Amino acid sequence: RHVCDANLGVAPDVHIQPEERVGRHDFQPPPIIRSWLHHAIVEVTKNAMTSNVQKHSMQSESIPPGVHISFGTKIMCSSKYLRIRIKDQGIGLMNKELAFGFAQSSSQKRWDRLQEQQSYAAVRQPLGSLGVGLPLSRLMLRVFGGNLDVSNNDGEGDASSGCTATLMISYDDSHIAEN
Repeated sequence: RHVCDANLGVAPDVHIQPEERVGRHDFQPPPIIRSWLHHAIVEVTKNAMTSNVQKHSMQSESIPPGVHISFGTKIMCSSKYLRIRIKDQGIGLMNKELAFGFAQSSSQKRWDRLQEQQSYAAVRQPLGSLGVGLPLSRLMLRVFGGNLDVSNNDGEGDASSGCTATLMISYDDSHIAEN
């Protein structure tokens, strides 16, 4: 929230909760949050918050709605995954294929960043709006046996309702040893 507030002047609340089907005894948190996973979570959450602020500033709302993060365990093909879903109510995806394209960005201030690059403030986003966050996050998750996907919330092509990013993180550490 601090980075979003410092860069955009407002930050939506972040609500974190377990998935509805997950009881306290069913969920097993990872023993450690690795740096690549931390990067992916921060990147996707930053994008969700920015999208909420963009959409709701166009509608002249002073406080954008919150970002919702849910987590749980998912079994797929006899492998166990930590699933994290980050849901926003922002502008949504206009083109899902471009979302993971390297150097693709929907930001209006994409290359107009000379002033920002000369600042060494702690809240500065060194790679913000350059189109490297989502592709790099997906690449890191895939290298370690997981995945990152994004989709619009209310049906394909309806970009007005925001989107959900789903991070899948393998509990199997053999990928880490291999890579």
